[in-house]
Amino acid sequence: MKRTIISAALLAVSILSAQEKDTVKIAEIQAVSLQGTHNYRTKKSESVARLPLENLENPTVYNLVPKEIISEMSAVDFNTAMASAPGVVVNNSVNDSGNDIFLRGFSSSANFRNGLIQNPRVQSEIANVERIEVIKGPSGTLFGGTLANYGGIVNVVTKKPQENFGGIINYTTGSWGMNRITADINTPLNKEKTALARFNVAAYSQDSFQDAGYNKGLFFSGSILYKVSDKTTVTLDTEFHSPEKTLNAYVRQSEKLTLHSMKDLAAIHGRSFTSNDIGSKRTNFVTMAEVTHKFNDQWTSRTSYQRGEANENESIFLVLNYLNDNSVSRSIRPFDNYKITTDNIQQNFIGDFKIGKLRNRLVVGFDYFHQNSKNQYPVYKVGKNDSSVFVPYPLNGVIVDKDQPQPTDVVLLNGTSDWTSISRDVVKALPRNGTKYEISQYSTYSAYVSDVLNITDNFLVMASLRMDHYKNDDIKRNGVPGNDGYNQTQFSPKFGLVYEIKKDEISFFANYVNGFKNIAPSANQDGILTKWDPEQGNQFEAGFKLDLFGKKLLSTITYYNMKVKNRVIADPGGLGSRQDGNIKNQGFEMDVVINPVKGWNIVGGYGYNDNRYDDRGKDAGKRIAWTPKHVANLWTSYKIMDGAYEGLGFGAGFNFVDKTYINITNHFLAPSYTSVGATIFYDKKKYRIGLKMNNALNETYWNFYGQPQKPREVLANFAFKF
Repeated sequence: MKRTIISAALLAVSILSAQEKDTVKIAEIQAVSLQGTHNYRTKKSESVARLPLENLENPTVYNLVPKEIISEMSAVDFNTAMASAPGVVVNNSVNDSGNDIFLRGFSSSANFRNGLIQNPRVQSEIANVERIEVIKGPSGTLFGGTLANYGGIVNVVTKKPQENFGGIINYTTGSWGMNRITADINTPLNKEKTALARFNVAAYSQDSFQDAGYNKGLFFSGSILYKVSDKTTVTLDTEFHSPEKTLNAYVRQSEKLTLHSMKDLAAIHGRSFTSNDIGSKRTNFVTMAEVTHKFNDQWTSRTSYQRGEANENESIFLVLNYLNDNSVSRSIRPFDNYKITTDNIQQNFIGDFKIGKLRNRLVVGFDYFHQNSKNQYPVYKVGKNDSSVFVPYPLNGVIVDKDQPQPTDVVLLNGTSDWTSISRDVVKALPRNGTKYEISQYSTYSAYVSDVLNITDNFLVMASLRMDHYKNDDIKRNGVPGNDGYNQTQFSPKFGLVYEIKKDEISFFANYVNGFKNIAPSANQDGILTKWDPEQGNQFEAGFKLDLFGKKLLSTITYYNMKVKNRVIADPGGLGSRQDGNIKNQGFEMDVVINPVKGWNIVGGYGYNDNRYDDRGKDAGKRIAWTPKHVANLWTSYKIMDGAYEGLGFGAGFNFVDKTYINITNHFLAPSYTSVGATIFYDKKKYRIGLKMNNALNETYWNFYGQPQKPREVLANFAFKF
């Protein structure tokens, strides 16, 4: 790594020397194109509504995390970058295969890339992220129900080529052996600047703050833009990411505990259930092609195709279960190979025209998505594990399938007892009784239309509708198809209105939006296999959007009320299921982006959420697990823009997350926490030096799933610009 850093530094120095004559020009390119401008304002985003709508014209609530904040916060991962998003909390997922993002009482993931569906296992590395868009509320009408959720969706927008030459080489070091080097290089490919290219690379490694664990990987992305003519542009981009890490597993069956909080288990906060010998390796590969053609001043066509692939070989997942207040059972779930591929084709026709004196902004779209999963895993004959007897491997016992993970051992929940490291060699040596190979796939065929009509210059109405046909094929197990395929068709409407009380400054908005989920057939209360209707979430929302004081204050204040119906729940009689489950969900949110004076920026937000099961199921009246009632965040920074200390800057902020129930019994929780961060940096035309501290107060805390989070972390960052 040291040789890599020295080589990168020498390369940066040579490039800087060669570009000395263009210092001012290059600085402008760098500031605007690669690292961003000097404020956090929410820019207009066409991907939110798939239409060119200004924020105050859009009845949908959304927040952006721009590259300016990502850079300033020295974000080395997705979670850190999302810390500034109002009303949002990001955690490692239950199985640590991606990220879970809390939005309005529900968990979502970063399931969209440049507006197209992406499986969360194929998440973009932060080195290639231009901005992150958080679109709040059910989004079934424009984004479907396959991977969208009722709380909202998260769309990652990747970096695109610019017209001028420029770049950044960045090195970060810090706590627990952090080593991370990235390079972002943009260049035109011809004198006419009709062919442009941008490349991003990253290499990183860091140990865990616990006694075992690590995270490392390599990343490369390339994007080429070709202007075929004044009317037609073709963009091609690709990403390759090879992460390897140990998994921070969720501990199940917390309902067995008589304890009430993770604070009672603080003694093991720094201990890991895993070992460095069973890290999970993954290779992610994404390719995308997009053709944009402008027919005339009124109509544009955008054709997009994206393919994603996530592949894991010989991964070993830990399955942890609380046995009582003092112990946890550790089991393993090995995979020979687990591969997911996705294909998404999307066609949008976007119009901006008038019928009489009424302006219409219209999108008509078609979308096809297909996902294929291939999973090969071993079946062992190694032991048994029931409520009264525990027999660890390698003793012989019953044949166990993937839904009954292989028992390994029991560990005591204290800071003094030995925890045996799990060896990959021992796992490989387990007597295998057989191998299973499963292929599952599903597809969606969708068509949608959305129109925004200006009744007057200040009064807009939106009407949208989606037709979505979902097809789930029979699962093939060792080549033999099952009988579990099904089809569902759903119509998803959306209506909105906006009245600009003061043009471009104050608007009132309201919306009704629908989201849905496809439900697999299962036995009903009479034991009969039943094809259920899609589950649905319907939300009404109203509020105000503000853009005041000469674009110095941007804010959204909103109240939402949502009801989820058609949930399939266990029959109270104990036989099969019924489709009459409901959830009531409502809340209030406020966010602000303030730029009081040149160089000073503030972004913050608060979210309140109240939810409960509202049906005759056994959990009626209880709060949904993993959902905090209150969340708040603030980040502010000041950079001196001129004078002797030009480029010197400071930043600080916090994230507050309320207590969160870890189980549906609502008796065991992760306590509330406040994580404070701070940074100091010196940003000049040709270089940047920064120091960042995460969890500066060194608070001991856990995420929604009871997974221990990092104590104080210190990162130093050095960047060379050219």
